[in-house]
Amino acid sequence: MGLNENQRYAIEKYYYEMYYALLAYAKSALNERSLAEEAVQDTFRIACAKADDFLSSSNPNGWLLNTLKNVIHNMIRSRAYLNRILVSSWDFDMHLFQDTNSPDPDFIYSDLVDCEDYKLIKKIALDKYTILEVAQELGISVEACKKRVQRAKKRLKAHFEKNY
Repeated sequence: MGLNENQRYAIEKYYYEMYYALLAYAKSALNERSLAEEAVQDTFRIACAKADDFLSSSNPNGWLLNTLKNVIHNMIRSRAYLNRILVSSWDFDMHLFQDTNSPDPDFIYSDLVDCEDYKLIKKIALDKYTILEVAQELGISVEACKKRVQRAKKRLKAHFEKNY
């Protein structure tokens, strides 16, 4: 069941009224604009899905803020879960990432997407390249590739432990 015109108008009003305040809150909690934007959008998606509850609330602004807090909490928990998997999976036993319910690692680790170490590990761990294939793509020997992977794992592990 979709929103009726009055609900759509009311939610749109709250969206324009609260978006930047919610975004500022989410940015302070998540330290990343793209994640904060996603959290706010998800908050309003939930508001649309639960329009009757939201709009009949005695404090709709508070309802939105509490919903955003829950969304942020879930995002942080998902990110922590993925961090534990990555840090504990340096042997490339990445069958855990095959779960279609897991968030996209590039979204979760958007701060690392341009990092060469992340790209290298992702190629092997998630994209299932062999060391030989990566070595050929990079134009280096298999032994040099193994050493590069070893160094990348060490640097990324330190980064995860420090930042997440």
